[in-house]
Amino acid sequence: MPRLTRRLVTPDLYRLIAATLVVLGLALGGTALATVHHRSGLTRDITGVSGPLSVSAQELYRSLSDADATAANAFLANGAEPAALRQRYLDDLAQAGAALTVAARDADDADTARLAVLTDQLPVYSGLVETARSYNRLGVPLGGAYLREASALMRQTLLPQAQALFESAQGRLGGAQRDAAGLPWPILLLGLLAVAALLTAQVLLARRTNRVFNVGLVAASLVALIMLAWSAVALGAAATRVEAGRQEGSKVVTTLATARRAALQARADEALTLVARAGSGAMENDYDVAMRDLAGLLGAAAVQAPEADRKLIRQAREHASRWQKLHDGMRELDDKGDYLAAVAKATATGPADLPAAFSELDSAVSAALAVANERVARQAGNGGRALTGLEIALLLLTAGLTAAVILGFRPRIGEYR
Repeated sequence: MPRLTRRLVTPDLYRLIAATLVVLGLALGGTALATVHHRSGLTRDITGVSGPLSVSAQELYRSLSDADATAANAFLANGAEPAALRQRYLDDLAQAGAALTVAARDADDADTARLAVLTDQLPVYSGLVETARSYNRLGVPLGGAYLREASALMRQTLLPQAQALFESAQGRLGGAQRDAAGLPWPILLLGLLAVAALLTAQVLLARRTNRVFNVGLVAASLVALIMLAWSAVALGAAATRVEAGRQEGSKVVTTLATARRAALQARADEALTLVARAGSGAMENDYDVAMRDLAGLLGAAAVQAPEADRKLIRQAREHASRWQKLHDGMRELDDKGDYLAAVAKATATGPADLPAAFSELDSAVSAALAVANERVARQAGNGGRALTGLEIALLLLTAGLTAAVILGFRPRIGEYR
């Protein structure tokens, strides 16, 4: 800089400094504006696209898995299944269709391929179930084979595709949250550089003109500080809220959704074991694995969730424990050879019976999931509101900074004409 100042005459030097300050101001304003616009878009994506997409993927998996478990339990009725189970199965299929429609709106290429598999194979699954029902009403043992084939299609094809959709949606949601919660390093660096450059310019002018203050540059420095402080505070507040939604919402959602999958799988294994009259065989072993996973996941969710949400998770753990005890009683009857009593216990409709214990568990986990999903959306909305008005303010402040620099140097340059 000293060599450059010796080579340049004073007006040219002032013009160079003024141009540099204007470029820095425009860079700061443009970077801040782009960052705020991007962060606002991310919060809108969380609340309007990736968040709802995650919820629809959760509901898709639940509806499909519950349909499988419900069809198996209805099959145990030996003839015309209970109307409540039939309606629940039909409702599950309708909800799965609605969730597929929602997921298709914002699907990428990979998700579109998964949706195509689900759309093509879901009617095949329901057709196999209807065939199994028809044979079951006639008392033909072949119905069990069709039901097992339907359940295999569900578990080997439909549910893995639904799980992949959920993981894709959670990945998109998590990516948006991480981007929205990152530190705005470019703004901080450019802001500090602009303020430092403005202060240096004021010192240079003071030495050359014997004037302590340059009103234009003082105003430009204040504007730069306001831009830096407002952007940092607003973006920091938005980041904190979105990150809270990720830590206390999205992570809990992932754990609870996995817990619900384990519960639904265990419920289907429980019924299919009886349908196959397999006793304590491979499907019962699958049930045991799923229940161990369920217990561990509910324990992890209780640690991850905020204190206000833990009551629902504790209730889910209590219902899971009660279900396990009732299941053990049912298995004891079946292992002793009293198959009809075991089926009666598995299909009883009282409030203290096995199906009610599972329903209460599913309701508690679903309620906890709804609270966690709502927290994700609410915190993202709060983050978006923290940025309200900042884009317009940055435009005005950038214009003000540029004008202040020009006004600060114009009189000094004019002195040499």
